[in-house]
Amino acid sequence: MEEKTKATIFHVYRKDGSSIFLYPMIKGKNVLGLFENNDFTGVYGKEPRVESLTLLRNDLYRMIEQSVKEWSAERKFIPRFLISTGCFLLVYLLASVVIRDPLPMIDEILIGLAAAAALYFFLAKKDTSSREVTEKKVRLRMKVDEIVFNEDPFVKDAEQYLQKCEDAEDIEKLLMNMLADEDNIMHAPEELKKVEQFLEYISLMYDQNAIKKHEKMLSRMKKGNDSQQKQMVKWLSSRKVDPFLFAVYTKYKKQS
Repeated sequence: MEEKTKATIFHVYRKDGSSIFLYPMIKGKNVLGLFENNDFTGVYGKEPRVESLTLLRNDLYRMIEQSVKEWSAERKFIPRFLISTGCFLLVYLLASVVIRDPLPMIDEILIGLAAAAALYFFLAKKDTSSREVTEKKVRLRMKVDEIVFNEDPFVKDAEQYLQKCEDAEDIEKLLMNMLADEDNIMHAPEELKKVEQFLEYISLMYDQNAIKKHEKMLSRMKKGNDSQQKQMVKWLSSRKVDPFLFAVYTKYKKQS
């Protein structure tokens, strides 16, 4: 039996009181595999509201529903396709004998395609409501219900730093603060995995190449090369990235 790994769900508050949940089930990753192969735990800085946790649970339920549906459709695609193809050929041959018209084949093909499509979707719907699929959904939903959130010092620190970044008057000021920030907190070995997951989940929200490119750009600027400052400000001001989360990302990336 494959050993399950530990995955952490992070909750942080923004300055305006809105919640951010960070978890790995994004960006087209293998959602079903993540649910099946991981045991989840939750951590927070300041305790999240009940309604926020309810929204998270509903989002995870929705992901499970969709991923199990896709798994079921993919698993039996070939058998359904072959059965539907056989149905098309059978209906086509029967219709060819029964229907006599001046334009042979057209009516027979249309009738055969309609019958094959109807059978295909009937079988697909039947598969999604099968006992195996239902049990998988129930089992994964139970894993969501078992997630417990606890206070965590690292997340509390990250939450406070995020809100500090949001205090910046504008993007230029935020960038100056990022360049001036030289804190280098060493994390205990048991904390490093959590920090790595935190950074990974933030990076998954954005284009990976863009994150790496601007991370290197910021590093060069810290060494005195400010020729790319305008480009950096333009990127941080765009809708392609959350500048405050990126600031948090760069702070803890150098500590991991």
